[in-house]
Amino acid sequence: MPLSTHKLRALALLVVVIAFGLAATTASSKGTGAAASQDATTLTIAVPSDAQTLDPAYANFIQAHWAIQQIYDTPVNLKTTKSGSSLIARSSNIEGMIFKSWKRSADGLTYTVQLRDGVKFHDGTPLTAEAVKWTFDRNQKTKGGMNWLLNNIAFLNKPAKVVGPLTIELKASKPSVLAIQALYMAGGGILDPASVKGKATAKDPWAEKWLSKNASNGTGPYRLVQRIPDQELVFEANENYWAGAPKIKKIVWKVVPSAAQRLSLLRTGAVDLADGLTPDQLASLEGTSGVKVVRFPSDTQALVGLNNTKPPFDNKVLRQAVANAIDYNGILKDVFRGNAQRTYGPIVTGSPFVVPPSTGYKLNAANAKKLVQQSGFGGDKVTLSIDSSRVILQEIAVRVKAQLDAVGIPVEIEQLTPAVYAERLAKKDLTMYVDTMLPWISDPNYVMSLLYQCGVFGNYVGYCNKEVDKIITAGWAEANEAKRKAMFARAQKLIISDSPYVWLAQPSYEIAMRDTVSGFVHRQNEIPWFYNMSKSS
Repeated sequence: MPLSTHKLRALALLVVVIAFGLAATTASSKGTGAAASQDATTLTIAVPSDAQTLDPAYANFIQAHWAIQQIYDTPVNLKTTKSGSSLIARSSNIEGMIFKSWKRSADGLTYTVQLRDGVKFHDGTPLTAEAVKWTFDRNQKTKGGMNWLLNNIAFLNKPAKVVGPLTIELKASKPSVLAIQALYMAGGGILDPASVKGKATAKDPWAEKWLSKNASNGTGPYRLVQRIPDQELVFEANENYWAGAPKIKKIVWKVVPSAAQRLSLLRTGAVDLADGLTPDQLASLEGTSGVKVVRFPSDTQALVGLNNTKPPFDNKVLRQAVANAIDYNGILKDVFRGNAQRTYGPIVTGSPFVVPPSTGYKLNAANAKKLVQQSGFGGDKVTLSIDSSRVILQEIAVRVKAQLDAVGIPVEIEQLTPAVYAERLAKKDLTMYVDTMLPWISDPNYVMSLLYQCGVFGNYVGYCNKEVDKIITAGWAEANEAKRKAMFARAQKLIISDSPYVWLAQPSYEIAMRDTVSGFVHRQNEIPWFYNMSKSS
């Protein structure tokens, strides 16, 4: 799960959530689209990249979550509510999905779960407690983001027990108030054991290789019926879905790496929704006939990752030099066109746990040059890596390069395909990169356990501070809010001083679609769930 919002855009992978009063601003005008938009039962979407994997256990990046969310139902879901004219879903407000109800024991270590009756896999096989247990067992035996979530957030790391055909006990090693809440993420999608076991081998007992490229028997509102790698994915509605058949009967994803082409396809009505457009492109759609742009405040952070284990950024002083060299206000103005705010550290602006802005960095080029000299940096060119499909990251990278060049840190930008970028990021193989990160549960324990704890899966920069780890561990058991705030204020100050990242901006969530599309919900993790959506002809 990510918390690169590439996933991470995050992980992704992913808690008492800070509920913001959200109001979406919509720019729209009346008009009719081209032929593709006339079919009210088909939703055509232009996306920047293919799904990086189709295995829920490894759903660590954004496009993977987009696909998996439609195919596999999770134990719980985010409950949709209205905020003004907008639909929102926050991780502080969950409802049962595969889980109908659950009861926590007095010691917080056992959850007795009643599963929803009548849920069937796509082939008609009834879902049972055995399938849920097997999925939890698989997540514990594989090494993806869901394994990390169960062991570091939910602490549901003991074998589950089947109590009855639709009743299961989940066992934790220690209490966590986030145990059930964390299971809304796509990585918790329930698999059909029989269909997966048929693809397993002696060397691959959990069929990880097969599931990375193929969709198995799911329970979700859609099934994947066609995939042409790096070109197209086609989903068809599950007419026997337990909550009722979706209104949209077919979803077609067009993989279009070029943001300019995605914009053009939306303008002409060839697609109904375009993901990953830049702020400039979104602004250009204002007043366009037949198109609307929806915007929501977001917890997303744009950041520069500095690999703490690889030269030259294994040097704390040089990392601080980078933090002093960045023109933060320029990025807010020139890249995000004012649809963003400053973010100063690991906890987002707006959270009750955030430290004052004075704790963070601001542009000080003179100080940056002094720190470069103090660090003993030899002047070798540094590689700055980005996902080539995301134009906004390219715009940031160009500015970061110019600003670091100016203070004596020469930079070369490396553009990687989405798949290669995701692979190298997960291996902690990037020296420096630009990405976005969205905490899918906005609690400091979640955020720091995901990105800042020594050795965890989502800590892509190899950051490690033992005092921070002690605070994270103590935070799980501390119920007093004032004490938690003091603890995590100390942790933030330590992390900001260590500068494993440079926190650039907190952009709004923006997405463009035809004005015939309705029912879009802004979810905490910003992964659309198309079951809610509909179209008019």
